[in-house]
Amino acid sequence: MSSAPQSHRGIMAQPAFRRFWAARTLSLVGDYAFRIAFATHLITVTGSASVLAAATAALLVPSLLFYLVGGAVGDRTKARRRVLVVCDVARVVVLLLIAAATYWTTSALLLVALSLLIGVADGFFMPVSFSYMLEITSRDKLVSANSALSVSMQFGLIGGPLIGGLLVGFIGAPATFAFDALTFLLSGVLLMVRPKGVTGARPVTTGEAADEPRQPMGEQLRRFGRDIVEALHYVRGVPWLLIFLGVGALVNAVFAGVLDVPIPLIMSPEGTSQAQSLGVFYALEGVGALIGAVILMRLTVKRLGTSMFAMLLMMAAALTAVGFFGAGIPALALALLYGIGLHVFNSLYPSLLQDRVPENLTSRVGSLSFLGFDGLIPLGTLLMGPLVTTMDARGAAVVAGAAAVLLSLAALLAPSIRGLKAEPPADVPAAEPDLAPR
Repeated sequence: MSSAPQSHRGIMAQPAFRRFWAARTLSLVGDYAFRIAFATHLITVTGSASVLAAATAALLVPSLLFYLVGGAVGDRTKARRRVLVVCDVARVVVLLLIAAATYWTTSALLLVALSLLIGVADGFFMPVSFSYMLEITSRDKLVSANSALSVSMQFGLIGGPLIGGLLVGFIGAPATFAFDALTFLLSGVLLMVRPKGVTGARPVTTGEAADEPRQPMGEQLRRFGRDIVEALHYVRGVPWLLIFLGVGALVNAVFAGVLDVPIPLIMSPEGTSQAQSLGVFYALEGVGALIGAVILMRLTVKRLGTSMFAMLLMMAAALTAVGFFGAGIPALALALLYGIGLHVFNSLYPSLLQDRVPENLTSRVGSLSFLGFDGLIPLGTLLMGPLVTTMDARGAAVVAGAAAVLLSLAALLAPSIRGLKAEPPADVPAAEPDLAPR
């Protein structure tokens, strides 16, 4: 990184992006509040690390199954905003059902079964929103826009756990789930407003002409299959992208597993009665990310690959140290450090994709990234159950975090990562028709 200042002015002055940013911030606050309620409620009603691990892992499966379909929809549809609104409305309905279910019963199985439906909506929302960004953001503002969205995530990570901890502690888990429903309702209302044209933004493009007749369902499914294969062929030809997806999948599985199982058991071993402690830990991740945003705004990143994997290395070391020190002041300081790395990586990586991936592949490659980074999370989270049972929560965090440290170091040694600079390299392959079989 260099100390040259980077301009971030103007992105929040664009009304369409401002509404999108506000919608994402609201729903993220609700998501992180949900996370506190879900984990502490399961600890209270089951007291089992294995149940917590299995339930958390199960929640991730639906979104993984639908990421590729959502990516194909995002590249084909002309109504991306409408898809986002429908996803928000669906999540409102499901969360109200969850609130009612947890109020009337302590069944962990019913809670998990209903929560799976949220993952289906997430599987469409994430890749479609990735492409929708290109409709509402000019190319020269992409880094600023993604940095602003990462800040939005951190606002959610700060406000959501704090609100969730307070709601769970004083009112209960059902009220927290209802609060999450309210945030998605407000998000949907904001997204209903049709955006006006944005100077410099890419026009809406789809894989078919506006006057092309609607094709039979079978042909549409075959077309989706061809679209996904085309994106896979593109990714296969970009070495640095393969490393990001491969190493990122393993490291992210460790991060999510530690944060979803050992950390709740370290910070809130008694369940809902200690929800505030877990909320503070997660909130401090968000504070750290805001610090990362301030740092990133004052720097121009030149060595993209090295910088991003250095952030993953720092995050892995922080989680390892939490396991070593346990709950207390050191753990809270390490949460700040983890958040700094989280913001920098989450700002640089999507900007890199949006800048270098051909625009007709943006949603599909984005969905492959979501699938790549999240694909092993259910397994990583599930394995935390027996790992915690074998060596306790702190030992599990140390062992898993150390594995992520080694993986990050290995990626830093790869030539394609060390050679990934701010200027697009000349040998990045373009997406041509002959890359995919017809």
